Amino acid sequence: MLDLTRSTLPYGSLLLAAVALLVSLARMTFPAPGGRHRRPAAADVVRRPEPPLDGSAHRLVRPYVVAAEQAARRRELLLADFGVDGSGPYVIHGVEVA
Repeated sequence: MLDLTRSTLPYGSLLLAAVALLVSLARMTFPAPGGRHRRPAAADVVRRPEPPLDGSAHRLVRPYVVAAEQAARRRELLLADFGVDGSGPYVIHGVEVA
């Protein structure tokens, strides 16, 4: 039986070297894309620190409470698709529905 691994190994390594060379040449030839997140900050702009958030102005809500409410809303909408009225509040996206 023929062992093709040993006979094709030099060609595979040569192919990988050629691909690496082409990639490095392409990186030198074409500049990196300049998106918003890659633009350096202007040196003459002085950034003022933002004032701290007022903790008393916001209600603390745990993430699992929000997730449970969203699951309940999804369940209500799924049941409504099949014509079953749920026992929850009939408010969807802030609008009272019948």
